[in-house]
Amino acid sequence: MKMKKVLKAMVAATACACMLTVPLSIHAAEPTDGLVVDGSLLTHNDSADVTELFEWRFDNPESEVAPLGTYYATGHAGISKQSSKSVYVTATTDCYEKCDKVEAEVNLQRLEGSTWAYVTSRSKTKKNVGSVTVSDTVSVKSGYYYRVVSVHSATKNGKREVGSASSLSLYVG
Repeated sequence: MKMKKVLKAMVAATACACMLTVPLSIHAAEPTDGLVVDGSLLTHNDSADVTELFEWRFDNPESEVAPLGTYYATGHAGISKQSSKSVYVTATTDCYEKCDKVEAEVNLQRLEGSTWAYVTSRSKTKKNVGSVTVSDTVSVKSGYYYRVVSVHSATKNGKREVGSASSLSLYVG
């Protein structure tokens, strides 16, 4: 008789435990905030941006930090949620002085599993300027993390300097 009560209690406890763990296992397979995937922190923030200012340099004993280039100064990448179906993306290339050609490209990526997949890109090129910005509102699929990776370049007197920046990611749901 005691054995039957023990078995019933075990079955009830197991059934209760299964009901509690099923919803958790569904979410456990999804990406979560705080995880870093290929250099991008997953967040539920409304916006994220990054400005790439310097690179570390070890060939100058007087200074550990040097500008990115002679002409190319900074690269900025940004993303912000507009709705559950759209994001605003932007990239800016700034130079120390006017250049023959300045380019900014922003690439939108979506996290699919553990890989960042290309969604779309926008670019802009201007001549005889010191800065260029490209931006757009883009329709996206709900339920994913998104980030932007930007590419920047400045060309003067035949010398081309290139840099890039990558933002944190945002969950659009």
